[in-house]
Amino acid sequence: MTSTFDSPQQEDHVVLLDSVPHPAADAVEPFIVASDRRVILAYPIAEADFERFGPFDSDDDPYCTVLFPDAVFHRLGPPGDVDLEIHPLASLGLSGYSVHEVMDSSLAAEISAVTSHESVRRHFVITFQGTTFECVASDYTVIGVYGAGEIASREAFSLVR
Repeated sequence: MTSTFDSPQQEDHVVLLDSVPHPAADAVEPFIVASDRRVILAYPIAEADFERFGPFDSDDDPYCTVLFPDAVFHRLGPPGDVDLEIHPLASLGLSGYSVHEVMDSSLAAEISAVTSHESVRRHFVITFQGTTFECVASDYTVIGVYGAGEIASREAFSLVR
């Protein structure tokens, strides 16, 4: 069986998700809080999204918190924006500092083939400055956009209890 990490399959189709704030290009890296079946990702949002997801005070450092329920796979690691072209999905439209869903994902199909969980599997990819986040889960929900990372982290931790 060929892994998505080696090469994308013909069915993989990368689409941008505009309903989720874009990651900031010059900010600290994201953080993950996870339990057995829930993954919560928090990250600073791009300044271009401040107006759309705000309003914010001038001294705010807005962070987004996204919940991925029924997660069966997640990872946070290379590549980052400098070497994003080495990602197997780069040739299919994966772009820097963006939120994507991989439709007809070969990775989600591989994982579904070896797990007994019946939820629909969706494959999400979020690209950051130095890293890439991937998750296979049943869905995603933007829990909130907050004025500071401390608030986002508190919310993230409260969701895994």
